[in-house]
Amino acid sequence: MYKEKYFDARKGIQMNLFTEIKSAVSAKEAAIFYGVKVGRGGMACCPFHSDKHPSMKLDNRFHCFGCGADGDVINFVERMFGLSPLDAARKLIADFHLNIDTYTASPPKSAKTNKHNNEHTTYFVICFLV
Repeated sequence: MYKEKYFDARKGIQMNLFTEIKSAVSAKEAAIFYGVKVGRGGMACCPFHSDKHPSMKLDNRFHCFGCGADGDVINFVERMFGLSPLDAARKLIADFHLNIDTYTASPPKSAKTNKHNNEHTTYFVICFLV
């Protein structure tokens, strides 16, 4: 789902952040941390629908045989708390005290924007010089 080398210029982050988190925390570890009771064999009652009997399998990923919910640890936290992928990643980093940098840079300005800003600067300089 997340490409390791993908760069999202809108948010200015390296998408390999997700890969680092997934290698450090499993869906099963996150589920236990957030209060889901996981039984033998990694089976649990699904927190995403009304469930009386264990229907969710948890290991590195999760899959519910009842409602079809499926994904990795980031998807699990997204669904559990109603977060975006980046916010879920940040929550996992904070909650599990992971030493992962979430540096977000502002997107680079396009050449058109810079040209436009320079034209206004030139105009104001000319107005004040006259």
